[in-house]
Amino acid sequence: MKFDAVVVGGGPGGYVSAIRLSQLGFRVALVEKEDLGGECTNYGCIPSKHLITQAKKIYSLREMQSKNLVKASVIINLAAVVEETRSVVGRLRQGIGFLLKNYGVKVFKGVADVKDPHTIVVKAEEAEMELETGYVVIATGTEPVPLASIPFDGRRVIDYKKALFLAETPRNMLVVGGGAVGLELGTVFTQLGAKVSIAEFMDQLLPGMDADASRAVKRGLEKMGARVFLGTTVDSYRYVGDGVEVSLTNGERDVYEYVLVSVGKRATEWARRLRELGVELDDKGYVKTDERMRTTVENIYAVGDVCGPPFLAHKAHRQGVVAAEAIAGMEVRFDSVVPFGVFTTPEVASVGKTDQGLKSVRFPFSALGRAVADGEEGFVKLFVDGEGRLAGAVVVGPHATEVISSITSYVEKRAKCSEAAETIHIHPTYSEAVSEALHILLKKPVHYVVR
Repeated sequence: MKFDAVVVGGGPGGYVSAIRLSQLGFRVALVEKEDLGGECTNYGCIPSKHLITQAKKIYSLREMQSKNLVKASVIINLAAVVEETRSVVGRLRQGIGFLLKNYGVKVFKGVADVKDPHTIVVKAEEAEMELETGYVVIATGTEPVPLASIPFDGRRVIDYKKALFLAETPRNMLVVGGGAVGLELGTVFTQLGAKVSIAEFMDQLLPGMDADASRAVKRGLEKMGARVFLGTTVDSYRYVGDGVEVSLTNGERDVYEYVLVSVGKRATEWARRLRELGVELDDKGYVKTDERMRTTVENIYAVGDVCGPPFLAHKAHRQGVVAAEAIAGMEVRFDSVVPFGVFTTPEVASVGKTDQGLKSVRFPFSALGRAVADGEEGFVKLFVDGEGRLAGAVVVGPHATEVISSITSYVEKRAKCSEAAETIHIHPTYSEAVSEALHILLKKPVHYVVR
């Protein structure tokens, strides 16, 4: 079968690229070995956020009970919550299929083998076929990194895919890895009532994140009852009855019902084999591309996690569009500022440069009307370059992942603080903190006293 373009991988980068190519008049095929939507829809962004929302509601109800604001008996039916999660995932997956069908993209389910730059072999259960193509877009993602000191067993030592669909709340859980995925799921199970311990090898949670934001997440977890061990990893483990006894390098030892290992992602062997076609990879096995998402093989493009960190669906979306439009000959480049968010309690988000060498100001939520009304803590921290332009930002607190979007366009356009400060924010909202921080930078704060 002949196509103008074949996209390998049906995740956020792949299906978006396929749809955009079709919109631009290309005859497009998409090959996916599992379910449409990729990791984000099936095992990442969507199911985790559904669980986070339900866990937060349950925890909030328990907090209200403790304050004697309500009287209720809360019995968690996690199996029902997970069933609802599956329903949400299924509905969105079906929606992606609907979009691809209506845009005329031909979907093949099977394992793709890039035989040469113009030939894709699709191996399905019932048959094998060859697709001829003018262009190839690689969007095959990554895989979880195992930990040699405590390898996955799929039963008690699990990855995030298993953790998202547990039928019962664990008595206790050890999370190995203090990155975004580990902390989000650690937050979920803490709020559901499990005794959660988190071990992070580095000296802060969310390595690379602003230190103030990292400390806020650690305080939030500990306030909810989780234990956090920094500079710590697994020393040894052994199975004990229906649990796993784990000894940590800091001397802590306990028996856990589950150990969730979440220490990052890595390039797949499938992606590494692209070298045989002349596709250049970096030293970690990620596909190297130019700013038009083109690889070192002229007609092969790559988007999303297969290109390396940061591993973000919204980054993949944009790269998918850039690749499609570049193939169509349009003048487009991937040079966007990419915001980053973690849906813990509190939420944290950042964008742009947050270097300690830059001038920065911080507006605390203790001076923000909406936060005081909600009984919430947090802050907005802005970073400014030598020309008085916004270079980056960090937000901690409710809706941080939404508030950061109101700052991202300022950072991308390198807006002057004086210009950005002219934007009116609805009162009372958390986004008002952006305006307040800008006014501190301009030395004309109204709702905050600078000492």
